[in-house]
Amino acid sequence: MKVTTLGEAGKAYYQQYHKFSQAAHEKRMAKEEAEKNARLFPHEADKFNEEAATLELSYNALEKQAQEYMEYQGELAELIAGYANMKVAEQQSDAAEQSAAEEMKIMETARRIMKGDIVPPQDEERLMKYNFKLYMAAKNMAIMAKEHEEDESLWDDEEKSTEEQEDPIDFANAQPAPEGGPSLDLEVSDVDPSE
Repeated sequence: MKVTTLGEAGKAYYQQYHKFSQAAHEKRMAKEEAEKNARLFPHEADKFNEEAATLELSYNALEKQAQEYMEYQGELAELIAGYANMKVAEQQSDAAEQSAAEEMKIMETARRIMKGDIVPPQDEERLMKYNFKLYMAAKNMAIMAKEHEEDESLWDDEEKSTEEQEDPIDFANAQPAPEGGPSLDLEVSDVDPSE
């Protein structure tokens, strides 16, 4: 079986782990039953003890394989977490840049009002919502200004972004799966010496 993304690999290795873990559990239960039968039927104890020993070997082989799948799945989970964290950091960086740019526009709007310029109403409203005291101080200083220019909006050049941010886990799950993990083509019968 060939997997191409981390998400696919995580699911495939979980299925393999579950399959081998379930088979190991069944062998352990059968071994315990054989041991119990050896105690209940002393005249057939050798037969049941031999069966229990065979089941013990099967259980150990299956449990070892299940453990290998679980450990590799843990490695995949670490990779997914790393990619998701990288995406979150990128999104936070973008948000910080946008916030800084927004603040610069707010301050420029306040400066323009202070020198007496006429700014678009939506720019004044943004300043007012951002900091009402700064807005009032700018308006008070504008009264004393001698020149009045009409300015363009600082926000007209922005595109209204309706695009949602990509989910970091979806981003991580879509990354290419590493090569070299345990075989996904193994069946229980390939590992179980009793089969």
